[in-house]
Amino acid sequence: MRERVTTFLDVLGLLLVAFGVAAFLYPWLSLGATVAAGVVVLAGSILAARRGET
Repeated sequence: MRERVTTFLDVLGLLLVAFGVAAFLYPWLSLGATVAAGVVVLAGSILAARRGET
């Protein structure tokens, strides 16, 4: 149970970071901001997979 809560909080934090990046970059990059947010989420997913926490 504790691991699930930790994983949920990690995912939530990563999504908030991605949202923040997209909101910051949107005025300059428009749809490119969505790509940047996707890169943040993908990088977090790859790091989690390498640590074996998925």
